[in-house]
Amino acid sequence: MELYQAAMRERGIYWWVDPRYKELAGVRQVIRETTPEYCFRKYTEISMAGQQVLRYIQLPNDSEIFFHSADTEDSMRGQGLCGLVMNEASLIPRSRWENELQPSLMDKTGWAIFNFTPKGHNWSWELYLRGRKNRDDPNWVDEWPEWESWSFPSWDNPYLSRRELEGIRKSLPEIVYRQEIMAEFLDDVGQVFRNIHGCVDKTLELGRVPLERVYCGGDLAKTEDFQVHIALSADGVLRGIERFHELEWPLQQKRLINFAKTYDARILIDSTGLGDPIFDQLRREYDRVDGYKFTLGSKADLVENLSIMLDQKRLRFPDPDKYPDVRIMLDELSAFGYELGETGTLHYRAPEGLHDDCVIALALAAWQLKTGGKERGFFG
Repeated sequence: MELYQAAMRERGIYWWVDPRYKELAGVRQVIRETTPEYCFRKYTEISMAGQQVLRYIQLPNDSEIFFHSADTEDSMRGQGLCGLVMNEASLIPRSRWENELQPSLMDKTGWAIFNFTPKGHNWSWELYLRGRKNRDDPNWVDEWPEWESWSFPSWDNPYLSRRELEGIRKSLPEIVYRQEIMAEFLDDVGQVFRNIHGCVDKTLELGRVPLERVYCGGDLAKTEDFQVHIALSADGVLRGIERFHELEWPLQQKRLINFAKTYDARILIDSTGLGDPIFDQLRREYDRVDGYKFTLGSKADLVENLSIMLDQKRLRFPDPDKYPDVRIMLDELSAFGYELGETGTLHYRAPEGLHDDCVIALALAAWQLKTGGKERGFFG
């Protein structure tokens, strides 16, 4: 409505921007369902899936509102924009705003609205601070007079059910509830795992220690993923890690078994979708293999156990500058996050386009530290 009203007042070009292409469906549906046909002309195109997609709309005064996504790098360069809305701005990289969108507003001295849920103290938090006002302070100087900020909890939305919000409150961790529902900016909340670098001990080395009990976690490679094997000692020290992809299954199986034998370890693998025949084949070659079936609940158990272990410094990692695969693992842990589903369910996952194979392998190894390899979720 902000875009529509502004475009009716001043003829020009306006943009709506979402982080991913699929998220544009929501705003397009609202436009189709709530705006009278006589208010504008719609321009559509046929998508690769054969669906009719709203590309842009033209108002009676010839203003145009376009719909863009930030999926593809360097895809949003334009000029002469009168205004734009960045929806879920905290999920769009800062560089897309600074290098592409902000310059496109300069010709017309255009305006921008950033709409988002807080995601820790990231770049959108910095923008939010620009618009905060403190006029009750007599010594206050407004360094950003052209900025204005507002924050509203979900409870202020008259269209949301109070009963559902109360149900969500009971089912979510407090820290998640404060961010997602109360719209609070909390440090590191966008991350599932914290204290990651506090677990680094540069005196440690990778390699087996004689007579030490070791547990291995394995995430098997799928289409474009990496296969990752991780070995943890019983006291939480990372003893081994290997990461590779584009190997045929027989070679993957051989690498997995050789890795476990190197550390004389029991290995727990992500067996979701693996199939009984393949799992049985693994067990014939190495009888100390167990499988962990992933469901929404069992994955949450796995991830939350790893999160607690990192928080409590019960895991220790060697120098990432010395071991590149350790660096990749720490980067995956830092990027790993969650999405809040429409029903309030938490979905743990890596950001779109990134990997979480090291995270899953480490979580499977850490799970065995908790259970000793005798817990639900296994085959056999």
